[in-house]
Amino acid sequence: MTLQHRIYASLIATGLGLTLVSAPSVAGTDRSPGRQDPVRTLIPVGGGYETTTMTQLVRQVARVAQGKTVDLLVVPSSYGDAPEDRAENLRQAGTRATELNGVCEATVDRSRFTGCRTTLLPLLNRDDALDPANSKQFNNRATDGAFILGGDQVLAMKVLANTPAETAMARAYRRGVVISGTSAGNAVESRSMITGYTPDGYPETGLQRSSVTVGWGDTLRTDDRGLAFGARGFIFDQHFYQRGRFGRLLNVTAQSAQRYGRGGKVGLGADYATAPVMRNEKTVTGVIGQSSVAIVDFGTARAPVSWRGTDKTLSTRNVLTHLLAPGESITYDGARRQVTMNGRALSFRPKPLPPLRHDGRATLLLGGGDNARADSPVLRSFVRGTAGHSRAPVVIVTAGYADEFTADTAAQAYRTAVASAGWTGPIKVLVAGRDRVDARAVRGAAGVIFAGGDQSLLGTALRDKSFARSVHTATRRAPVVLTDGAMTAAMADRYSTVANPTDENYEDEGIRLFRRDAQRWAPGLGLVNRVTLEPNLTANYRWGVLYGAAARNPRAMALGVSERTAIRLNDRHATVVGDRSVVTLDGRTARFGTASNGALTAAGVWLSTAASGDRLPN
Repeated sequence: MTLQHRIYASLIATGLGLTLVSAPSVAGTDRSPGRQDPVRTLIPVGGGYETTTMTQLVRQVARVAQGKTVDLLVVPSSYGDAPEDRAENLRQAGTRATELNGVCEATVDRSRFTGCRTTLLPLLNRDDALDPANSKQFNNRATDGAFILGGDQVLAMKVLANTPAETAMARAYRRGVVISGTSAGNAVESRSMITGYTPDGYPETGLQRSSVTVGWGDTLRTDDRGLAFGARGFIFDQHFYQRGRFGRLLNVTAQSAQRYGRGGKVGLGADYATAPVMRNEKTVTGVIGQSSVAIVDFGTARAPVSWRGTDKTLSTRNVLTHLLAPGESITYDGARRQVTMNGRALSFRPKPLPPLRHDGRATLLLGGGDNARADSPVLRSFVRGTAGHSRAPVVIVTAGYADEFTADTAAQAYRTAVASAGWTGPIKVLVAGRDRVDARAVRGAAGVIFAGGDQSLLGTALRDKSFARSVHTATRRAPVVLTDGAMTAAMADRYSTVANPTDENYEDEGIRLFRRDAQRWAPGLGLVNRVTLEPNLTANYRWGVLYGAAARNPRAMALGVSERTAIRLNDRHATVVGDRSVVTLDGRTARFGTASNGALTAAGVWLSTAASGDRLPN
């Protein structure tokens, strides 16, 4: 007996119905060969193997099951094909198959089914996929569903593309077998497949054209694509809120609009433990799982999409977005780009955005954070604004830090950066809570920097009337004022008091912020009217706060400012300065709600992105 078969034998002994690929045909009534036009179903899970999500997945498969058992196939092709890892990969894949079988056994309706049968297929390398014997179970009419494990979607397609295994999967899918998968198993379910980030790409740069790689799948001859039968009108993304991938999907969907015209492909981002239920590659008929899925539609975007600056950052307006979650009677037709709620088709028309204004005379730079560096275009713009005032001091004020040491350290970083950026005059540092910060402290300054550490820690400073007056005085009398990080949020009428994520919880926070109960708000300084301001947008995965802000007050624009970027606001106009992006959400025509799992839902939210040099509203 080979090592592979010894592993399978061990799994069979403990697997609650888990079978190996060479087992006889699975018991149960065959799917009727005379059935016409079966519904084709894709269920791309955004990540993980959470029991609640897998339970809902099994129920979806059971709805179409024809025999006395629910029969599932598990495909481990995303695990990789290194020969030295084969035994361990088979063991891990077997564990996942056993878990899925256990969920199935605990879920199925015993009045309809006697149980479940789950078969792990040994499709770990290309030779496996080229051998028809390894995928013959897809030809068994008793098969009801297939699940593609997570791992690496590029490896998965190197294994499966243009093989008998892919052909057998396609036939089964057209026959009505439900195709699902998680993470990488999500990605391969759209023909155009996001393959990852470039070496210099990451969530913070997701809106820069060169940060993302994608296989468009225009030809099937290559393996740089998703499955041949995958959704052609959509591009799927996974771990969506969890890993801050809103920018990435906007980027790829914008590229598709330029590549194919007429709005390109529809972006569909599924969060961790969440999946859309897609019928016939075009209609999202529901959502399962713990969070929500986001739809990004460039069919309404102002043409042409453009890429601004040396980093080719996305600049576009009026992208229509929706958040769909379980428990709502809402569908999305990708062919018509149409949302239907409670049987009624909804339509949305964008409205002109109001101009940005602030109450003072200063040039105001609303910074997104991380601008305490000499090479920051935002900081250099601040220093240029002090021209002609070199005998007066630059005043640096820090607030909202965990302790005095951290606040002073931040202040000294801004001091060093200002000097390195070309300021030669005096510099005065003030730490809120340690030093007196009032109108007198900033009066006559050449420029003032208000740096905020954490929005959840700003309350003490903002409730101090002397501190609040210092900000008002600076914006009325100083030539230039830079707010950075948390202090930018405080400049609006209200601001989010959700704490910065930590190294341990930033993925969990990215998910949580798209829940209705995650939103926390407090009165701000009210110096920038009719907006909500959210700094650290891309680095801290704060996209959920933007949607929460639009839901809380649809009449106010929600502006997300990325790090090393700012909105430059004066009495003439507002422009973007910096390395990254400003994102605007307009919820005035939207419909918001709360799903049965607590997730925020939205239909008809307009999203615009602006790059350095763009005017706002762009």
